Amino acid sequence: MAESRRPRLKDIAAEVGVSTMLVSIALRGMTGVSEETRKKIKDCADRLGYKPDPALAALADYRRRTREPSSFEQLAYVTNYAVKNDPSWDFSNQFFIGAQRRGMDYGYKVVPYWLKEDGCSQSRASSILFNRGIRGLIIAPVPEIEDKLELNWKYFSSVAIGTSLVSPELDHVAFDHHHAMRTTLEKLHEKGYRRVGLYIRNPINRLRFSPMDAYLGYQYRDADSSPIPPLMLLGVSSSAFWSWYDEHKPDAIVTDSDPAVLGLLKERGLQAPKDVGLACFNRFSHDKRSTSSVTQDLQAIGAASVDRLHTNLLRNAYGIPENSYGIHLQGQWFAGDTLR
Repeated sequence: MAESRRPRLKDIAAEVGVSTMLVSIALRGMTGVSEETRKKIKDCADRLGYKPDPALAALADYRRRTREPSSFEQLAYVTNYAVKNDPSWDFSNQFFIGAQRRGMDYGYKVVPYWLKEDGCSQSRASSILFNRGIRGLIIAPVPEIEDKLELNWKYFSSVAIGTSLVSPELDHVAFDHHHAMRTTLEKLHEKGYRRVGLYIRNPINRLRFSPMDAYLGYQYRDADSSPIPPLMLLGVSSSAFWSWYDEHKPDAIVTDSDPAVLGLLKERGLQAPKDVGLACFNRFSHDKRSTSSVTQDLQAIGAASVDRLHTNLLRNAYGIPENSYGIHLQGQWFAGDTLR
């Protein structure tokens, strides 16, 4: 008995009474189709058992990769800083570089887009991006005071970098801060440190509290350690730091800001590792400091965001996902010279 023929877009178009192009647009979640017609098309596709042809998807992907660079499809690297090219966010350029390089591998050109250009509203920015033919967005980390974005998400397939974007919940690619903290504490334990204190000076809610969770969990599980309450400061306070240090007398300090701690230790003529051990759980790999640390490769995170976005575009996954995916890249231990 002959196998039944695979349902095609033209079969759905014939059933619903629309063009094949309109069916393609509707199933890809793109605009230009009424919700009523889109529902009819999707219901028909489900009834006929339509599934995208992976061979055709692979062919389209191949054509994209082999096009001349001048005709590459564009992806937007979206920032929402208060000031365009804000120097305090220079580290974000590493994400962009990594995304650009990986985009070229797939046949995409990744271009920067600042949401506040010319005082635009986010609705207007959505229209500009859509009218430029951009369907894929990489959302850079958002400022502390703006953890929400209100773009017209249904027009785009989007992936966020980091975990600072609270709403909407998009697929995201981030550094694994929980693993980094656990790795740091294990290295300290191996070197004989038992009174390990945690000093964090940046907003930890942007990291979904994962370093704190790892730190407290490790202290609870490690019978040999002497738990010390973490010091949480937004910025640097010499008086608060020394009050905490003198009360708890840590033999090592784990931090997200080793230059700040080194500066504080210098106030009393203390040095790491001679007087106290020091480790950073999230140093950028392009930084040249010699602090013992777990390093995060920002360019690799940017590249991974394009990997995920490319997959979503092939799946025609537009809008806010019903179930978002998180991809967390682990860091590498750098021995440095601030532990004994």
